[in-house]
Amino acid sequence: MLSMTIMRQFFHAFSLCTILLLSSPSNAEQATTYPLTVMDATQKMVSLNNPPLRVSSKSMFSDQVLIELLPAHQITSLSRLSNDPTYSLIANKLPTTIPLLDLNIERTIANQPDLLIAANWSDQQKVNILRQTGINVFVFNTVYTLADIEKNILMLGKLVNQNQRAQQLVETMDRKLKQHVIIPKHRLTAVEYTPWGASSNRQSTINTIFEQAGLINAIAATQGDKYGQVPLAKEQLLLINPDVIIVPGTCGKDTNDSSNTFRQELLNDPSLQQLNAIKHHKVICLPQALRSTDSQYIVDAIIYLNHRVYGKPHA
Repeated sequence: MLSMTIMRQFFHAFSLCTILLLSSPSNAEQATTYPLTVMDATQKMVSLNNPPLRVSSKSMFSDQVLIELLPAHQITSLSRLSNDPTYSLIANKLPTTIPLLDLNIERTIANQPDLLIAANWSDQQKVNILRQTGINVFVFNTVYTLADIEKNILMLGKLVNQNQRAQQLVETMDRKLKQHVIIPKHRLTAVEYTPWGASSNRQSTINTIFEQAGLINAIAATQGDKYGQVPLAKEQLLLINPDVIIVPGTCGKDTNDSSNTFRQELLNDPSLQQLNAIKHHKVICLPQALRSTDSQYIVDAIIYLNHRVYGKPHA
């Protein structure tokens, strides 16, 4: 009788442990398996024998993601631009202990990273030299769709053995979109219009921001350069007649910024007064730091623009 009682207690404990293991992923399940070999955007195979404990970033994407994935002592450097509030969304949260370094060969070698993260627009000659010195360099493609941005975040999490944190970043992105984006009854047309007379087609992050914010990019299908930039003259702007015009800038945070001046020039231009965007005062400044992000912060850009166009939801 006693042995039966002991057996029941054993099976109860075993079942409870099994349930806990299934309901809560273990650290082993969440960890990256090393040695790890993956192909980067330059078609190079990058091999890591162990989790990298010293990681260097040379792009805004990896700056913004790594600061959320790793403790400061594991980040050996970030790009200089990460400290510029005009372009960086993490300028006010950077630990002073992390050096800011560009892709300088001598200083990067002295920095001794286990893994260096670069972008496909980084100087590939310097990247090759660093690889020849034995530094592991992983190059990311600069992407513009929400799905590809999330894939890049998950890949970076895999490289630095922070899969769970990376997954949490992606889940937070999706949750914020579902909770905060207003779904309009009627989607408005929009174009980005810069002081240098350019706009962006579907091969750009601004197009993703437009689509996710409930706007229709009026020049999405127009041919542009490899960065998605499309020349746009005033005559073309009149033909398109968008409901919304987006101008990039620091949007009033910097007294030397010209975006507000440019916005006023558009609003007061006699030749543009018949535009729907002008008539309905829908010329909106999108902060440059939000406009150019290709990290998890693109969700903040989407919500910002969505609320500026369609109004904030009532509490």
